[in-house]
Amino acid sequence: MPLVKDIAREAAETVLREHWDGKYPVDPVRIANSLGMKVYLANLAENESGLIVKLPGQSAEIHINRTEPDARQSFTCAHELGHWIERGQQQDNEYSFVDRRDSRAMDAHEWYAEHFAANLLMPARDFIEVYDEGYTDSTLAKYFGVSPAAARSRMRNLGLG
Repeated sequence: MPLVKDIAREAAETVLREHWDGKYPVDPVRIANSLGMKVYLANLAENESGLIVKLPGQSAEIHINRTEPDARQSFTCAHELGHWIERGQQQDNEYSFVDRRDSRAMDAHEWYAEHFAANLLMPARDFIEVYDEGYTDSTLAKYFGVSPAAARSRMRNLGLG
């Protein structure tokens, strides 16, 4: 039985292959739009990074906290896109997820969305290649359009540094 992280990685690779222009940083809003979703910057609660809502017969809507830094908004959009992909694989036509900054509970849905987002924004092969050129966590973050914390997490998950 494949691991959640591997299923998420394969899904991110497929989305990149089919919906990405090949330029960094990856634009998850553009990808979400190309998949038929609507993405909005919204006034969310202070501890909410984003949310996704899918109702039967309607396009999914992603709402991103407008007060967060651009890199965080990008990762949040990719994370919500991960929920959409995963629920589509389950043929689920109605769902919602709210992602809170202070939430550490990681069920299978959240694991999937986190791994999907990391693989979408920082594909392993390219990340390792750029890392091997001597990039630091902050220069990797800038190159891939993520936060330094996300770049460090990706480095750890790929066994780098």
